[in-house]
Amino acid sequence: MMARSPKRLSSLIKRLVLVLALINSVYGNSKKFKESPPGEQWSDDCPTHENSEFPDSVRVKIHIVHTNPGNTKSQDVRNRSLSPWDYRINEDPNRFPYAIAEASCRYTACVDGTGRGLNYGLSSVPIQQEILVLKRKQAGCQQTYWLEKQLVTVGCTCTFPTTSTYRRKNAGNYKDLTRTSHGLKQ
Repeated sequence: MMARSPKRLSSLIKRLVLVLALINSVYGNSKKFKESPPGEQWSDDCPTHENSEFPDSVRVKIHIVHTNPGNTKSQDVRNRSLSPWDYRINEDPNRFPYAIAEASCRYTACVDGTGRGLNYGLSSVPIQQEILVLKRKQAGCQQTYWLEKQLVTVGCTCTFPTTSTYRRKNAGNYKDLTRTSHGLKQ
């Protein structure tokens, strides 16, 4: 085999790249993309997307895949929490999902470090999350559907109580009262 000089090898590589580029441009199935916002790519095959807006109505198949049955660890957390909660099922036949589990704090105060009493220096407050639900309304024979936001309590947590100081006149004297999330204190 004959040794090739670096100059001749470089020339050969350039010709090979040129031939491959020419073959790709003639036989290749390349697509050009229009200028679009970052993360969005529209090909020339798509209809125009200028001033594209979401349609007023869409057809949606409501079939949830990969649903996992209730996790037993979440049951354990709600009972081990310093701000334990219970669940109740909120059902609405004109909503999808039909049933939503909502948390309800067991106490207004938090469980103390021993787990046997309550610490009234702390407040148990709900944690809420806004979700989208599909609502339905029957008008004669016609059904109307729309998306609606719903606030759902998903758990509870311990916080320092909120306080406000009030002055109350009692027999000509003023007393400072502090309103906490647990009630009034002097």
